[in-house]
Amino acid sequence: MNNPFTWDYLTTAPAAADVFDLFGVVFLLVFAIGFLVALYLANAGASRVAGHPVARRTVRRLAGIATFVFGAGLFFFGVRALGIDPFTFGRPIWLWLCVIAAITLVAYCFYYLRTVYPEQLRAHERQQIKQRYLRPAATASTALRPVTAPPPRPSRRRPR
Repeated sequence: MNNPFTWDYLTTAPAAADVFDLFGVVFLLVFAIGFLVALYLANAGASRVAGHPVARRTVRRLAGIATFVFGAGLFFFGVRALGIDPFTFGRPIWLWLCVIAAITLVAYCFYYLRTVYPEQLRAHERQQIKQRYLRPAATASTALRPVTAPPPRPSRRRPR
């Protein structure tokens, strides 16, 4: 195997035998699993994973970004596996750029969960408290009115 970090390796079209080397298989497994998990979380899975509305919104947001990153990686791997090289999309440099994008996504998730998410959670809690106090109170006329039970409903019997 050639050094995967040399410019010659990164910018030459791979041979058919080099497509499914160790890097290619690991890349395909990681990006396929990441893409499927991101699709699940971006849709119905977010409500199963996160019950709180702010957490659900955060999961959907980050999973939507992950869908694009992992989808791009699968696209470039597919071009490489098919053996076509339009616009040099079959070159290994694109796979390495997708790996860098995935690492950047993980770093962004940590940043988002440590800085932005707690602030959104606090803002949501403040909004909930404000909504509790803004509910209309009972007026004097409705507070003094006696509460009566609704009239009984007539029962229907089936004819025999």
